[in-house]
Amino acid sequence: MTFMGEKNVFEQEITVDNAMGLHARPAAQLVRIASGYDASMSVEKLDDGGEVADCRSVLSLLMLAAGRGTRLLLRVSGPQAEEAFRAAVDFFTSKFGEE
Repeated sequence: MTFMGEKNVFEQEITVDNAMGLHARPAAQLVRIASGYDASMSVEKLDDGGEVADCRSVLSLLMLAAGRGTRLLLRVSGPQAEEAFRAAVDFFTSKFGEE
């Protein structure tokens, strides 16, 4: 985890570890997590071009086509950034609750 100064910005490289990747169900769950906090949350694909997805948009997340093994940079900022960041990291490390 990297804390980026006084702006309440948290970043961490994460890997999509579940067998089916970031498909529709976990994308919708991540949108619910991101929408539950007063924070901005995005993931940047570190492989294949560096696309960035807003974690409050299912379509944006699905457009990443993040299969198993995809490396992402999770970035969260705002008043509730720390709480939102921890919830998102827990979600990814749980393999979206699928395994």
